[in-house]
Amino acid sequence: MYINVLIQKNKKGVLHMLGLENRFTGDLVEVITNPHGLYEGDLRHYARVVFSAPNIHNGYHGLRHMLHVTWVCYKACEYYARLGLLGPRRMRSLLIAALLHDYGHTGRPGNDANNIKIALDAMHLVLLPEDFEYFARISNILCATQYPHKHLGRAELLEQSIIRDADMSQAFGGAWIGEIVAGFGSELGKTPLEMLEQQLKFLQGVHFSSDFGKIFFGQDAVKAKVRETEALIEILTV
Repeated sequence: MYINVLIQKNKKGVLHMLGLENRFTGDLVEVITNPHGLYEGDLRHYARVVFSAPNIHNGYHGLRHMLHVTWVCYKACEYYARLGLLGPRRMRSLLIAALLHDYGHTGRPGNDANNIKIALDAMHLVLLPEDFEYFARISNILCATQYPHKHLGRAELLEQSIIRDADMSQAFGGAWIGEIVAGFGSELGKTPLEMLEQQLKFLQGVHFSSDFGKIFFGQDAVKAKVRETEALIEILTV
């Protein structure tokens, strides 16, 4: 409640207070090696797994996306650690789920439940012994990325809301035209104009599940991206 009040009064000040003012820059090596001990251990093993995934060259659901989602989840871990709401073990489970959430993605349209199953099957094989006892929790986090999103009920985990926000966050980055309009469009077999029209519908229905998402991105980012998308559609429409 207190954070929500701060958001309304001074978003820039909250970002500075939480160390998130440079929220679109980051060090992937820091996320993987964990030099500051933010979460338990490090992610070197899982980074090697993801860098050799069969889908790394997909137009959208590839290496860039899996690493981007992990980086945003890491920023969320920093945020919730400062608030004392997420401990080191829970952070580790979240980050493992983020890295593996689209492992083996087909890169084709269809039932996303199939992609979730592929990722879960892979995770079952690659989890380290110290993480395997948390398989059920990591799986629950990973499954929250299935799209369209399923209602998770009152038992929704904080980590599930974080990963959902991270999973759609490339829509608000500077390279969104390349990553979504071109990259995702290539997977769906859609033209740039068709993708922009699809993206506009997506943006008009976006809501952030976590307080972190509301601060890190926020409705101002959504409105700005809607305006940009509408302008591009107008330019491309003959």
